[in-house]
Amino acid sequence: MRGGRSGTRLLLAAVLACSCAGALALPATIPGWEHLPAAERERLTARAARLAAMTPAQRQAFAARVAEWHALPAATRAQQREAWEALQALPHAERMRLQAAAERYAALPEAERKALRARFDSLDQGMQRGWLLGPTLGAAWPGLHPLFAAMPNAQHAPAMLALRAMSAQAVADLAVLAQRTPPQDRDALRTRWLAVPAAERDAWLRAQVDP
Repeated sequence: MRGGRSGTRLLLAAVLACSCAGALALPATIPGWEHLPAAERERLTARAARLAAMTPAQRQAFAARVAEWHALPAATRAQQREAWEALQALPHAERMRLQAAAERYAALPEAERKALRARFDSLDQGMQRGWLLGPTLGAAWPGLHPLFAAMPNAQHAPAMLALRAMSAQAVADLAVLAQRTPPQDRDALRTRWLAVPAAERDAWLRAQVDP
């Protein structure tokens, strides 16, 4: 729910502001606290406790980072927040692969880093956002993208779960189908694919590609 998420962020901002200012009140004293889900209350309480445990110097440094964050353009904050949320959604093994890739990237000469960045920036936005799905699905995204570019919000979560559960062969098969299917028929293909029981999807895809 958009309104619920906005309310949660406002409450979180209040917790951070109180903590950074030294007013280390419990989050429960903030108006609207009782309307949050229990999991959100637990998360914010734990965060407030971590802030309260900081030394004054650590809180001052944290306040500076918060100020730097809020000084960023809204579009940049939204982009970074989306990337962070996407990272948290990845399986542990995928996060470890990304961490290793980041370390290799950081070790490259500056000229190579700039060249790689330029290549990424030259991709259209749809291709760039595909890499938010992690290294495995990101590499397959050019083939999969036509099937998911205009996906309804209601299908997003089940589609991501289905994609992450698929074998490498099934991902390749789905990419082939996405490329073969005319644009006007892709919604129907995606709906049929999601309707197949999870345990049967790989075999179903193989049969569609190679009847």
